[in-house]
Amino acid sequence: MFSRDAVLLIGHGSDSLPDAARPLFAHADVIRGMARFAEVGAGVLRGEPNAGQIFDGLTAAVVHVVPFFLEDGFFTRMAIPDLLLPRVPSSRVVRFCPPVGTYDGISAAMSRRVLNYCELFGIAPNTLTVILAGHGSARDPGRARALKRHTEMLENSGRFGRVKAAFLEEPPRLAAALAASRGHHVAVLGYLANEGTHAIQDLPRIIGEERQARGTLWPPVHDMGTIAADEFWPGLIVDRIVASR
Repeated sequence: MFSRDAVLLIGHGSDSLPDAARPLFAHADVIRGMARFAEVGAGVLRGEPNAGQIFDGLTAAVVHVVPFFLEDGFFTRMAIPDLLLPRVPSSRVVRFCPPVGTYDGISAAMSRRVLNYCELFGIAPNTLTVILAGHGSARDPGRARALKRHTEMLENSGRFGRVKAAFLEEPPRLAAALAASRGHHVAVLGYLANEGTHAIQDLPRIIGEERQARGTLWPPVHDMGTIAADEFWPGLIVDRIVASR
């Protein structure tokens, strides 16, 4: 059904960190290896390779555009369509898929990751406070609907002691959520799709500062990294493309 179609994954990227979109390109490689589509491309809005130029290089008549973003906001509703639609020839059909962060399967995938982590380190899941750390927006707070939904789904599963959402650019901020969780084992999982400054600098720094504040008298804070490079993404992306047809 899709053997003549193309897939284009689009991420945020970075003007200053060339490896920020590394997970995006890795997922594209995996999807390309599935041989389900005629072409699989990946590009970014900031940095290289530019998503518009990658789009221009595709030859398939039908292109499925998958925003590798975790929330549905400015970039998915405005920036990506504004970039691509002027480039669409009359002979091409472009299908815009929802941003990957809106997929319900993410909650189960994050739950499995935390449970595996608990098993590896001998932590009872029902004693663990899980904090999902998202980007947030200082200019437009309160729009992180997908993260809040995933948080509620994990909380309602009853597998963990507590599940909270916190942010790097809006309240409730990660540092405050960590301070409020002293006395509890805490695992921080970054709800971030880009390995930019927030993922490689801010998240480790805030966790490190909380560890220093806790010293040796408080239960530890576990840094689980981010979900950007998790192996569940390629299969989930393909499933969503198939479902949206």
